[in-house]
Amino acid sequence: MERFYFDLYNTENQIDEEGQLFPSRERAGAEALRILHDVARDEMPEGEHRRITVKMLNENREQIFEASLTMASLWS
Repeated sequence: MERFYFDLYNTENQIDEEGQLFPSRERAGAEALRILHDVARDEMPEGEHRRITVKMLNENREQIFEASLTMASLWS
């Protein structure tokens, strides 16, 4: 098992100090995408653009994966 860290960048930057153990990079990458999905669902934009980014770091705190989502919600 290897420890991975998931730093979240949205309206507030949240640096993961504890990390989580996963059996592979691929499983950790799936967790990064799940985090992105959950944050996007909880932060539906109202008439503004919002970018959410999850950066995944390895045990040495080196970035190895990044996933971003840009959302916009506008009335016509």
